[in-house]
Amino acid sequence: MTKFSHFAADLGIPAAELQRQLEAEAQRKGFTPPKPRRAVPANPRGDFKPYRDGMGKVRCGARCRDGHPCKAPGIGHGNRCRRHGGTSTGPRTDEGRQRAREALERYRAGKT
Repeated sequence: MTKFSHFAADLGIPAAELQRQLEAEAQRKGFTPPKPRRAVPANPRGDFKPYRDGMGKVRCGARCRDGHPCKAPGIGHGNRCRRHGGTSTGPRTDEGRQRAREALERYRAGKT
């Protein structure tokens, strides 16, 4: 089964023939398949190593929708940007601020 089998069945031709036609068309138009993406660098032990740009600055490095690594500054836990899970911006509403104060009081009460 080729990756074009379901299309070939709809067109009523063998899948191998469809694949051959698509490859010939791509070659005629000068299309080259995309190169595989490089992974975010990791050190040999496999534990976390922040993604650094060419200047040595820590960057987010999370994959964006179009496939390139995010170039925003890495902040917070795991050196991700605010869009990809960096530090929290905190509560925005008065109710949220009140819940945060109450949670902090409960936390401090449990510490003693």
